[in-house]
Amino acid sequence: MANPMFSPEHIQKTAGIFSEAEELTGNHFKLSTTDWKRFKYDVKTLKDLDANEISNEAFATLSKYTCRNESFDFGQRTFSFYKICLQDHNILNALKRDPAISFDGLLLYIAVHELIHIIRFNKFVTLFESDETGKRTEERIVHTATSDILRASPLFKDDLVLARYEKYTNRM
Repeated sequence: MANPMFSPEHIQKTAGIFSEAEELTGNHFKLSTTDWKRFKYDVKTLKDLDANEISNEAFATLSKYTCRNESFDFGQRTFSFYKICLQDHNILNALKRDPAISFDGLLLYIAVHELIHIIRFNKFVTLFESDETGKRTEERIVHTATSDILRASPLFKDDLVLARYEKYTNRM
């Protein structure tokens, strides 16, 4: 049986939700538009993922690529590029299990969460390549920051999403 995928309506909402997530995380971390241009990333849904990018455990995974800018005047310059791999099937199955949670609320939580990771990796607050203990610690820190950012937003109304993922924060 094939994994369920986002509908065209879900795809359309995803772009707007990631824009909102950029604004919320940018405000929290006091990022300028120029800062965001340095943090290179793309968002892909299940239909555009390679087999090795599909997970049955997470709502999203983050892949990191090192890219080379050949046009840089002073020789080769490398930069990090991140790919947020949304796991449509896991997100849709979670919504089916818990219909009180909204797609918009859950996806905004996921988007803010992944953008926080990208910011932290780009600012070298933590390393993308960490051991399992480091990854668990990073996840708790990022869940806590995600919760803090969304709680502070007067526009975020999905307290149920926050309640469901509170157990992953440093407050528990």
